[in-house]
Amino acid sequence: MKELSEQDINNIKNLHEIWIAKELEGNGSDAVDLCTEDAQWLPPDAPPIVGKKEIRNYLTTERVNLLTVEAIDVSVQGSGSVAYLISNYTTRYLTEGHSEIAHEAKGTHLWVLRKEGDRWRVAVVTWSSW
Repeated sequence: MKELSEQDINNIKNLHEIWIAKELEGNGSDAVDLCTEDAQWLPPDAPPIVGKKEIRNYLTTERVNLLTVEAIDVSVQGSGSVAYLISNYTTRYLTEGHSEIAHEAKGTHLWVLRKEGDRWRVAVVTWSSW
């Protein structure tokens, strides 16, 4: 299979930036539009969440207000119509119903992406905390 083009890598990195922007705007469930129909989320210490509808439901039950998201060491690899993105993150957030003291989470996230036509879509999302 042929390696990813620079254009594909840039498109995937741009998709990642759009995703983070949607989350910071409070539109995390809109990020699901960037997923494949059969997307799977694999949260830590929880069962898989499969399909856009279930992922949206999961996101609407999360009571977190994101303050900042910093993704570093973003790496994109793949070939043909399959790619993966790995990055380390630091997120500052408030939880609904708790004190106004910001929490911080650090970890790594992994996306598996699939090219559908000329657009990259996120097929699998998983993350871990350090």
